[in-house]
Amino acid sequence: KHTKPLNVIIMELNWDNAKIWQEKANEKKEIFDEPKWQWDCNFKLDFDGSLLRISSRFYPPHKNAGNWWEGYTAVLFLGKEIFKKEFKFDTLDELKTEVEKFTKHYSQSVKSRLI
Repeated sequence: KHTKPLNVIIMELNWDNAKIWQEKANEKKEIFDEPKWQWDCNFKLDFDGSLLRISSRFYPPHKNAGNWWEGYTAVLFLGKEIFKKEFKFDTLDELKTEVEKFTKHYSQSVKSRLI
């Protein structure tokens, strides 16, 4: 662990200190893909990550008790599930169409509330 405060580390800006600063700045971030600090080329500083994420899992007919595709799509906010929708269709094409329609509708709904 580094004991110098972040402002002291950054005053002596070089790649070694930049890496130390980045590690300290992100050490309390625990959520996968949470926005994190990262140095880009020429010491440009980025703060990037996802707030919302889609996670899905679908099982083919031979993995379940019937002759259909089934599974779910979950919406996560900062790594925590906030909504889950289950799907069950006879064909892979039907599954694809409906899952993509759902995610497009959900993304438009979220976007309309933010604007």
